[in-house]
Amino acid sequence: MQPENARDLLKVDAKVRKEYRRFSLAHLTAYSVYCLSQWGMPTTYENISILNGRLFPDDFSMQGFRELPDGLRTNRSLLQMRPPYRGFATSDPRQGVHLTEKGTSQAVIVLAAIGPPSFEGKVAPGNTIEVDPRRPNKDKEKTRNPAHIMQEIRSKILFHRFKEGKMAEAEIVHLLGLVGLYDHTLPSQLRKAYEQLRKDAEEVSDTEALMFLESVSKRFRSYLDRGDPPPRHQFRKRGDEQ
Repeated sequence: MQPENARDLLKVDAKVRKEYRRFSLAHLTAYSVYCLSQWGMPTTYENISILNGRLFPDDFSMQGFRELPDGLRTNRSLLQMRPPYRGFATSDPRQGVHLTEKGTSQAVIVLAAIGPPSFEGKVAPGNTIEVDPRRPNKDKEKTRNPAHIMQEIRSKILFHRFKEGKMAEAEIVHLLGLVGLYDHTLPSQLRKAYEQLRKDAEEVSDTEALMFLESVSKRFRSYLDRGDPPPRHQFRKRGDEQ
């Protein structure tokens, strides 16, 4: 099953505590954020709180009310994830929580230990475990399978919007979910990931996928065409050149 909206999070099955109890609450929350990102769902405080409560009720539900998430616990774990503490994530009230590279690697370690979430007994698709912490990225590129990737993009919310004729309703978070990146990623890297998907579609002559990607390009043209910010060392305080 692939969750398509926030209400679907209420169908997530609880994990067995003995399988994850060695991880901190910050690690478990990073896992939840990572899964939401892979599904192309907004990483809002509300979504994270619900997913935490459903996955880990022994740690993230209100005492005496196992079916209700304890938002305060999630909020505390999110604070611990931010700099200058663990450095797992950054957050923005309007755009949600975004994992750093460190946070992503820690989330994947948890994922490797406890597996992806399941929904009413049905395990979520394999695209929730796209990153293998034991394998360098260059090795992953060598084993890239365009046909399999085309199958994966069809499970993304953005593709569903395309098929439903609702691309106008698609949001940035859905684009980020498609390419598996985050809002703080450099625009040049985002374009590179998008262009790689186009190359994959062309390699297997997937006409429908190419039409979809063209639609994505038109919908998010201004976002994809942004320039990278200048390096920080180019910013100098007044008087530095003297």
